[in-house]
Amino acid sequence: MNVKIEDVGPCKKVLKFEIPKETIESEYDKKAVEICDTVELPGFRKGHAPRKLVEKRFGTQIKDDVKQAVVSDCYQKALEDHKLNPVGNPQFSEIKLEIGQPLNFDVTLEVWPTFEIGPYKGLKLKKKSANVTDADIEKALHGMSLQKAQLIVVKDGEVKKGDKIICDCKVKVGKSNVLEDEDVEVLVENGAEVVNTTVADLATKLEGTKSGKECEIVVNLSGKFPKEEYRGKEAKLKLNVKEIKRLSPPEINEDFAKTLGFNSLNDLKTSLHKRIEIDKKNWVEDDLKNQILDMLLDQTKFELPQDLVNYHTEQRVYKHQMNLLKRGLPLEEIQKQTEAIKNASADSVMRELKASIILDKIAEKEKVFVTENEVEQRIADIARAYNTDASRIRKQLERQGSLSYLRSEMRENKMLNYLLKEAKSAE
Repeated sequence: MNVKIEDVGPCKKVLKFEIPKETIESEYDKKAVEICDTVELPGFRKGHAPRKLVEKRFGTQIKDDVKQAVVSDCYQKALEDHKLNPVGNPQFSEIKLEIGQPLNFDVTLEVWPTFEIGPYKGLKLKKKSANVTDADIEKALHGMSLQKAQLIVVKDGEVKKGDKIICDCKVKVGKSNVLEDEDVEVLVENGAEVVNTTVADLATKLEGTKSGKECEIVVNLSGKFPKEEYRGKEAKLKLNVKEIKRLSPPEINEDFAKTLGFNSLNDLKTSLHKRIEIDKKNWVEDDLKNQILDMLLDQTKFELPQDLVNYHTEQRVYKHQMNLLKRGLPLEEIQKQTEAIKNASADSVMRELKASIILDKIAEKEKVFVTENEVEQRIADIARAYNTDASRIRKQLERQGSLSYLRSEMRENKMLNYLLKEAKSAE
């Protein structure tokens, strides 16, 4: 067997095979004898039919068996001899086998990258503070208060950002009024929608407008404007403010704490302190792990198989599109965003894949593995979180083909925890 290997891209190779005719003929003889020994033909006992008759009847099958066996054996031998580690499925060229002729074919495949790992023990990390401050408590209390806020009508006031207004709306293109609507509810935020058109400076223009007064804004009507003939045109949007509504949060006091099930405001603050402390500690640990990944990625340079990146990017984009659909975003708007989503996803996927490959190689070197007991424990934890049986979660993971992903994620987390323990604090 003669095989030539050509690099045709990052982690992409073409293997050019030439199999001598002697190898083909030897394999053909072997397969023909096997058929002769097992086949039964009318007028002949099993294994006693003339070879020429067997070849005439089963020649196509014999050649197919020869081709499959020779191609498979040669491909596997080439991988072993040249220490190639394929990613995904190889692509075979058209294979035409003729007895008495050498067999030529190509195989295009992507392989896992090869690289050297730099220092990964004793990495110097900057640990951020996990101390809970009074400002943290006040911010959390304010957020809880806003959740209990009620909309009240503001009389004799001015519009502020975050308000909701009831207004009459007019759209004028040139000298023509093209749309009028009454009692339209509008959220006063920059980038909010009015008449199916995003108004970038809506809050800036509306702030300070009093109830009963009119505000005029110049806009470009969107592709979703109700009247198709005016879409994309510049227009004057006139909003006559009829009513201003504003969120009025309850006062943060003892009564407020009791409405949330606490005995006192102090008890509420104590509970918040504990919760924020846990969140901050998790945030600090995540930040340290991201520092480790940044350092490993900075010092380890290699290309990724493009087909692998494309596959994971498409999966990421598909999941993102499904999430947008569930949130009610129109299909045409999602399609407009797809290219931007894909570009952003490709960068993110590239980082995740590289980090995963580096951590996997370090784990191999340090002999860090995930045991089946640890997998079962993780499945049990997931089951408890969803208040269901562990066996049901396992079956679901198996059905989705996600068990290997779970093991991989657990191994990466285990490796990151190992590197975190080995790290040092930077001055």
